[in-house]
Amino acid sequence: MTETLRPRLEAAMDEFFRASALFEQVRLRMWDSEGLTVTQLRLLYWVGEDEGLSNADLADRLYVTRPSVSALLDRLERGGFIRREISPSDRRGICIWLQERGRNAVAHLTKESREFTRRLMEGLSDQDLEDMQVSLAKMVAVGVEARQRDLRASDDRSSSLAGAGSR
Repeated sequence: MTETLRPRLEAAMDEFFRASALFEQVRLRMWDSEGLTVTQLRLLYWVGEDEGLSNADLADRLYVTRPSVSALLDRLERGGFIRREISPSDRRGICIWLQERGRNAVAHLTKESREFTRRLMEGLSDQDLEDMQVSLAKMVAVGVEARQRDLRASDDRSSSLAGAGSR
């Protein structure tokens, strides 16, 4: 069953998807040059922003499960993009660090993405840019809150299942 959306929401969604598609060329170039998926690129970006992150931190930032992050990290480690080390503060935890190849990929992606985005946005007025920034910040806040609700619901389901199994 298709949900009927209000016209302004439908139009905004269409434009958002068209704008997102513009970035495919940057992503595909990175995929061609390094063999990295979009999710792998995002993971490398987050590690580059805050080296020493844990698997759990990365899962939260990527909006994926911890096992998914572990699988991504395995591939990136084999490719020489990252290294994992035992956390000095928690021997059970792992910290993720960029290797030189990962640093180079993040630098290349950041430079190319920012240049491409600048070319797209430089023709917009200051008011258009401010409106876009405010709207995107609101959208991110809604997404973060939705992710937190999903995580809480998942934790509640896991707790319920664990409790049922101990009976």
